[in-house]
Amino acid sequence: MSYSGNIDQHPQITAIGGHNVIGGLSRVYHCNYYNAYLQMTVLLTQGMGDHNPERLLTNSVTALVQLLKQRGYSELDLLHEFSYCGFGILQQLNDNTWETPHSHYGETSCAHSKPQKNCYFTSGYLQGLFEKRVEEAECKLLGAPKDKFVVFDEALKVENYLTRTFDLQTTIPERFGFEACQDFSTHVDEEKVIASLKTVPLYGQDETGLIEAFGAILTNQFMDYYNRVNYETYFALRDAGVPAADSKEMFIQAGHVCAFNTFGRIMSSPEWYDLVVPMCDTKEDWLHGMIAALNILGWGIYRVEKIDSEQEFIVRVYNSYEGVGFRRMYLPTDDKNISFLAMGATLGLVHLLWKIDIRDKPTLTPAFYVEQFNHPDNSYQVEQTHAIAAGDEYDRFIVSK
Repeated sequence: MSYSGNIDQHPQITAIGGHNVIGGLSRVYHCNYYNAYLQMTVLLTQGMGDHNPERLLTNSVTALVQLLKQRGYSELDLLHEFSYCGFGILQQLNDNTWETPHSHYGETSCAHSKPQKNCYFTSGYLQGLFEKRVEEAECKLLGAPKDKFVVFDEALKVENYLTRTFDLQTTIPERFGFEACQDFSTHVDEEKVIASLKTVPLYGQDETGLIEAFGAILTNQFMDYYNRVNYETYFALRDAGVPAADSKEMFIQAGHVCAFNTFGRIMSSPEWYDLVVPMCDTKEDWLHGMIAALNILGWGIYRVEKIDSEQEFIVRVYNSYEGVGFRRMYLPTDDKNISFLAMGATLGLVHLLWKIDIRDKPTLTPAFYVEQFNHPDNSYQVEQTHAIAAGDEYDRFIVSK
């Protein structure tokens, strides 16, 4: 069996407080570069006590698919959503074998690691579909024509980790509409940017089940999947004695990579130049434009509090997906520097404009990332001062010299 219908048939998507909710679960857009780098980071923790990163990467999605089934999803619904959200196309070969002629993870390799079987997400998705153990048997990155998966006759049910309730905030200040906000002057119309970018087809295409946009390959991934693999790995690092600052830096760096590749490619794309650049005269306008674009990605609602191009940038995030996700899995923390992706992403956004100037259209290669974008010269630093995970109303980030 496989899904061969029309992926253009959209599932019901509810937009609330900066989250895009499908089947009761929040989804967030991320690119292949972030997904590959994050997965590599998680896998580097192999051998730390009882922590098993491969099982974590697999079972974290299994639990979510099980939840969707409990909420009435059929097998066909799940196959359709796999493709619609950009993970590829699942095809059944026989009773216990499936393959993906195209898949997001199967065609994505991190430049910092050797080729290896890496479709943990797909294995976990199939596990949730059948509630049986699944393993990747053949891998395109290792020379196989397709990624292939074996379903074992071994019952498997993964425990639900979304054990706490935390409601999204629905009363969010308007853009530049809160007391601490700087008095901005910008030509960027956020509503116009959002409406324009919503015309871009950000869903898997019929032929491949992949989302190709802005020069990258995207997924509309489960918010809770990212949060589970991030935080469980972070806690494992801490338990193994790795200092907090070093543990956090691994995941902040993943956000920095995301900004370089996702934001950088968005701001280099024909869509950006057609839809947003006509409103922009200054670097500050470009920053406001990218913040507006962020607010369709499911990451929460980003609000600019301050821009001092020589010294300091301050951004708030209401309903940040990391903060909300943390509260749905764990008790509130005393740690304010806990939204790693957003820390790296806000730092990276400032670097794109005030460190390398993305308006000059540099070629965004891995070498350029290391030699220019991530080089210590003329770099900024980021600190999180408020955190939903710690009980605050919003996340707040200060990027400064």
